[in-house]
Amino acid sequence: MRFRWKRESSRAACISATVTRMLLRNLDVEAALELALPNYAVNPESISQLEHRRLLKESKLELKRIEESRQSCTGYQRQRG
Repeated sequence: MRFRWKRESSRAACISATVTRMLLRNLDVEAALELALPNYAVNPESISQLEHRRLLKESKLELKRIEESRQSCTGYQRQRG
C-alpha cells in the first residue's frame, strides 16, 4: 500500500508535533518522528526513505529556527514609557 497523509496539513502538523516532542520530552529527532508519524499518516509503515529523510531534515531546521528566535529574544527587554 502506498504512503498517504490523512489531510493536506498533516505533513506540517507532523513536523510541528515532532519538534514539540523533541523540546518537551528531550527526545532525539528519530524517536520523536516515530511517535508523531502514526497520528498523521494513513499507513506510516509505508513511508519512503526519501520522505523520511525530508521529514527529519525539516524537523531539524524547524527546531533550529525556534532556537534562534528564542535566543534573539533573550536579551530584549521591553521599555515602558
